[in-house]
Amino acid sequence: MPAISFQNVSKTYRGARGEVHALSDVSFDIEPGEFFGLLGPNGAGKTTLISILAGLSRASAGRVTVMGHEVVSDYAAARRSLGIVPQELVFDPFFSVRETLRIQSGYFGVKNNDAWIDELLANLGRPTRPMPTCASSVAA
Repeated sequence: MPAISFQNVSKTYRGARGEVHALSDVSFDIEPGEFFGLLGPNGAGKTTLISILAGLSRASAGRVTVMGHEVVSDYAAARRSLGIVPQELVFDPFFSVRETLRIQSGYFGVKNNDAWIDELLANLGRPTRPMPTCASSVAA
C-alpha cells in the first residue's frame, strides 16, 4: 500500500475570467519511507496538490489517499497519518515552544494536548513545565 496515492486528480477553479485548470489528471504514488519533493515553476499546481492532500481544498476529480485513508471520506484518519511542513512557518517568536505547540495542534483538532506536549518536550530535553515569562514574573 502506498503511503500517499494520487489517482487521476484534477482541480479546476472557476472565476470571472472563466475556468483555470490547476491540475489535470495527476496520478502517482509515494511509497512508505520514500523521500519525495515537488518541484516546478510558479503556477504549476504544487500548492494546489498539497492543499488537496491536506484536506484544505477538494479535488474536482480523482482520489487521494494517505496510508489507505481517503482524504475526503476518511478525513480524520488521513489527517492523523499526515504531517506537512509548509515553506513558511507561521508562529509568533514571543510565544514559548509550549504555547506554539498548543496553538498549532489546535489547528488540527488535537484537544487536551498538555500530556502530549509534556512528553514531546521531555523527549527533546526541554522543560515540561511552562517557564515564567517576563510579564508573569513581574506580576508575581
